[in-house]
Amino acid sequence: MLLLRTAAQDDYFLASLSGLVAVEAWDKGLGELEAALAGVPHDRLVIDLTGLVGWLGVPERTQVGALMASHLQRMKKVAMFIQSEKIAGVVEAEARRQGLDLKLFPNQQAAVAWAVS
Repeated sequence: MLLLRTAAQDDYFLASLSGLVAVEAWDKGLGELEAALAGVPHDRLVIDLTGLVGWLGVPERTQVGALMASHLQRMKKVAMFIQSEKIAGVVEAEARRQGLDLKLFPNQQAAVAWAVS
């Protein structure tokens, strides 16, 4: 299960997802995030993933990228930040392939800078 926390900022919406990773947990967490975004005017999203625990294989990461593209499709830009050793490019590639402008970053400052650019 992933825990979702959210906070509207001036130029973007900030979300944090933490907990043990699994495809089912991602689907539920992203569904909750999609519902939270329905009532906000922001079209730029920054997601803190530094609280995630565990690893997924390539097929599961591909599924997560597809889930992100589906649940976050109304966003103009989605920037996520996570520990650099967890950035493999699979989630980003699949989300982009399905039309979501998503990028992963190793820190919050870079993620916010890109999201609001």
